[in-house]
Amino acid sequence: MRVALVGEYPLREDAIHAGGIQSVTHGLAHALARRDDVECHVICAAAGARERERRVGRLAVHFVPRPPLPYLATCRLHDVPRLIARIRALDPDIVHGQGQDRHGLAAVRCRRPAVVTPHGVLFLESRLLRRHALDAPGALKKHLLDHTEREVFRHAGDMIVISRYLPEVYGPLLGAHAHFIENPIDPAFFDLERAPEAGRLLFAGTIVPRKRVPDLVAALAGARERAPGLRLRIAGPLSDPAEAARVRERIAALGLSAHASLTGPLSQEELFDEYRRAELLVLSSREETAPQVIAQAMACGLPVVAADAAGVPYMVRDGETARLFPAGDAEACARCLVSLHGDADQRGRLAAEGRVQARRRFHPDAVAEQTVAVYRQVLARAGSTPR
Repeated sequence: MRVALVGEYPLREDAIHAGGIQSVTHGLAHALARRDDVECHVICAAAGARERERRVGRLAVHFVPRPPLPYLATCRLHDVPRLIARIRALDPDIVHGQGQDRHGLAAVRCRRPAVVTPHGVLFLESRLLRRHALDAPGALKKHLLDHTEREVFRHAGDMIVISRYLPEVYGPLLGAHAHFIENPIDPAFFDLERAPEAGRLLFAGTIVPRKRVPDLVAALAGARERAPGLRLRIAGPLSDPAEAARVRERIAALGLSAHASLTGPLSQEELFDEYRRAELLVLSSREETAPQVIAQAMACGLPVVAADAAGVPYMVRDGETARLFPAGDAEACARCLVSLHGDADQRGRLAAEGRVQARRRFHPDAVAEQTVAVYRQVLARAGSTPR
């Protein structure tokens, strides 16, 4: 079966993945390529790629050059015709679009049997792009993202739904055949040898408003009144300079400069080291569908403390695989941190159950097996026989 995965993909195999979609596409592509019944290709629109095609073992990666046009004016939708042309030239049996962006739109418009995996809830996330009533650039970007998402959903016949939260929030917009399969993660997380340092807390992710990192800083301040050994590592790209400045201001205002630090972007090995040394992972986002950081933490046995917002309660259960607190409640977050920090047995129980569930739900080989089964269903319904 010739499969075309259409989505974000790292320009270098050894590069850290710039976001969850890159991570998912990379992990699924390599898992599919390891199978004897799949010929896997990745098609990615990218600026700055030094090569048009890359071979990594049995995997073929095709980069479609992207003209240097302003993102705000186009949301990169001008990539869609070139992506479609590359898909048709490849002539796959089935096309799998990752996301509700230009890649997903190309997948559903290429006139081949197709499935799309939505990532995030764009119509909610895009509301955060407009910072105030007069923010015209933010309003334009929101309009383009909302339009693209609606077009992907309108044309999609089959969707892989990564969280049971999505049917709840989208409702009738998800008119396609839905197949529930969670996202894969890097298999290296399953083999990570942990060496946790007492009191070391980790936030891993991009620094953007929906992640509510200033709330974590406030929670740290409250928690340190009862557990003064706690400290926070904020690890990830500073994608929004204004939000990064707010985080730094909150740290300074609460007198936490010696106890909270922003690392900026990390290499993959540096990220593994953060997971290895952390005692707890903490997340306070107002909008998440199926955060990769939670799956990664579960896989390596790092206990999770997270806000119960959006898709998080569909991914972990309070007291079983994580500790959850009401979104936006810094004091409740602080209580969870203090409680888990002081209870090694509870941390051990959460870590053990997380590991068991993660291997079954997030290992790329398990995800690839389920995904190929969906491909076969889609092809059978289309009356198509894979090569």
